[in-house]
Amino acid sequence: MNTSASYKTAMISLGQKKNKKSIFFKLQKLRSLSFIFFMFQNQRINYTEAMADVMNYVILVIGSNTYVEPPDANKNILYYQLFEELKTII
Repeated sequence: MNTSASYKTAMISLGQKKNKKSIFFKLQKLRSLSFIFFMFQNQRINYTEAMADVMNYVILVIGSNTYVEPPDANKNILYYQLFEELKTII
């Protein structure tokens, strides 16, 4: 990756001399993308950790007609909304 201070751009090049492809980014956009990447990464980790809790909740709720409070509620999952979505499917 090469940067240019005068134009405030970054250039990423891939490939050999004949087949070289380059992409230009404004540094400000590249910085904001790098911050967003870490937010998405953290969110994915949270959902991956909660997957077992969600599956247990789905098994618990399948036969119920009213909202059931989850025994170990994960703060990253909206269980009430999940319950409403499950009821529309079942």
